[in-house]
Amino acid sequence: MSDITLTKSVRTNLLSLQNTASLMAKTQERLATGKKVNSALDNPTNFFTASALNSRASDMSSLMDSMANGVKTIEAANNGITSITKTVESMQSTLRQARQDKSFQTGTYSVTADSTLSVTGGQFGATPQTIKLQTSEAGINAEVKSSAATAYLGPQSTDASATGAGARSLITRTGLAGGDSITVGGVAVALVGADVASDAALATKIQTTLDGSAEAGKYTVTAGTGANAGKVIVEAVDTSAASPTVDVSGSSQVDVLGTTTFNWTDVSGAITVGGQTVNSGATAEDFLASLQASAEAGGYTVDYDSGTGAFTLTNVASGATSPTVTGIPAAVTTNGTVGTKVEAVAAEKDEFTVTFDGKSADISISGVKGGIGSVANALDKKNWQDATIAQVNAQLKAGGLDSALEAKFDADGKFSIVAKTAEAKTIAITGTDAVSTFGSSAVSTGKAEVKPYSSTGAVDQFVEEINRSFAGQLRASNDNGKLRVENLSTQELDVSFDEDGAGVGPAVASKIAGNTVRDNLAKQFNELRDQLDKLADDASFNGINLLRGDQLTITFNENGSSSIKIQAKDANGNERAITAANLSINYLEGTDLDTDSGIDSLLGKLSESLSTLRSQASTFGSNLSSVENRQDFTKNMINTLQSGADNLTLADMNEEAANLLALQTRQSLSSSALSMASQADQSVLQLLR
Repeated sequence: MSDITLTKSVRTNLLSLQNTASLMAKTQERLATGKKVNSALDNPTNFFTASALNSRASDMSSLMDSMANGVKTIEAANNGITSITKTVESMQSTLRQARQDKSFQTGTYSVTADSTLSVTGGQFGATPQTIKLQTSEAGINAEVKSSAATAYLGPQSTDASATGAGARSLITRTGLAGGDSITVGGVAVALVGADVASDAALATKIQTTLDGSAEAGKYTVTAGTGANAGKVIVEAVDTSAASPTVDVSGSSQVDVLGTTTFNWTDVSGAITVGGQTVNSGATAEDFLASLQASAEAGGYTVDYDSGTGAFTLTNVASGATSPTVTGIPAAVTTNGTVGTKVEAVAAEKDEFTVTFDGKSADISISGVKGGIGSVANALDKKNWQDATIAQVNAQLKAGGLDSALEAKFDADGKFSIVAKTAEAKTIAITGTDAVSTFGSSAVSTGKAEVKPYSSTGAVDQFVEEINRSFAGQLRASNDNGKLRVENLSTQELDVSFDEDGAGVGPAVASKIAGNTVRDNLAKQFNELRDQLDKLADDASFNGINLLRGDQLTITFNENGSSSIKIQAKDANGNERAITAANLSINYLEGTDLDTDSGIDSLLGKLSESLSTLRSQASTFGSNLSSVENRQDFTKNMINTLQSGADNLTLADMNEEAANLLALQTRQSLSSSALSMASQADQSVLQLLR
């Protein structure tokens, strides 16, 4: 069969129909899917860009549920706080009701001037308290006074004492020779052979040289005795000054003890010091204790700086090498030198502890005008007394005792710690120098003043006595010539009444009931308190309870780099559950509502609890606002991403419908043209036949 040959017009019309059919198929696909880009073949750039935008929008959409759950969790916590706040406010109302209630019970008694009442229970507890008329007498202020027969001048200096009123430098004469020079307090003292022949001669030479210099009057120099034999004592007259500096030149030099230093951070295990094994322990304090336990056998002393963690080991033997330490490569050693031994000694202080009314203060007193042989004149003593009073009163203030106690000197110069008010309270002084300063019994108890009664009748005097001595515990009044006693407690009061006070007849026992209204209100308070923790326990959502200290983490973006962590915290940023205990709301006993002042204190604590709750509610509210704002932002971002993707891929349906209609018309015309072209060819064939 020969090949079929198409005319040019037929071929053209067929190609036109083919192109039109392809365009119609593509247009129909766009109309069917609504997209102008259905695959990467349509438009790679738009397709992949839109795909990325849609993927991010999808990722962000998945976070919306988490945010919604987070919002509900915060709302659940807020519901709990709201209910807890209302409960605490109800507890406040309960306490205010208790404060307003005055239904205290009473008992009446026919008293004489000799009558006695013994009470227990109520606010008095199990210890009987006797009530009777008192004889007026002056009060006594508790006072503990220095025990010496002479004026108290603080620590004193002697040739044999280890310390003095002023700071000292003890110079060992051994090793000094004629021709040497010794510098004391910056003043050079040239020595000849006679000057070092005895302690007294050396002391005289140094004192004479100092007195002839600009340092005159600042130091006293004496030969030591007793434990200080063989030493010259150079002591500062000013008790606040440091030990005088001492240096030696010539054939001798100042004796230096060898040292080894290292830091606690350098210690990794057991070490050896001076042949003694020392365990590191768990802490620097444990290690210090081990070093001190081995110090005597190892021939060294230990100094530890807790601020820096530095340890310094010093050889006891003069001129020896530094303490040998193995196991600490970083240890630094400084060898000692043999020479004239100079020992610096701090000023002596009288130290003791003052205790009064449950509070304590540590006291430290320097001596007057230091220096062996120094004589303080009247002005020196007066200035020292004034300074000592100010110093001790400041130390009493540091211990919280400044409102109750003060330091004094009497006309004889005796020092005392005295109570400012006459009351039945005790001053007790203990500590290192308590006995040497105040004697073997450094204790004094004061006595409150008993004022005379303003009335004359026995009943009215009993009313005065009870209302001034037992105010807040009992209240008394004259009830038609009888003593009316009101029990200001929720607990029952037992009263034993002896009318003549001589015990001739049996005492009459009676009871005054407690305030049952306040007692019942205390129980109501406790019932409300129980609800606080229950409300907190029930304020959970989806297993998370912010009121119990749980942490809620809400992720804000698709890669997790943005999030918020929500948790109940205190003012210091520490995790805190919202519980009655953490709000400082405790169970009450009926006795807690005995006094109006006690109720006021409880109301104050509840006000603080409400402030805590409101602060936490405000924090949760701020967190909720942040999450809701982020929800709105995420919704808008999703819409933006999806709109951007749609702009790249969606088709214009009106345009595509018009295109389809145009293509259909083109197809119809092309078909007609093809038909006409075919007819022309057929006509030619007919002529050829």
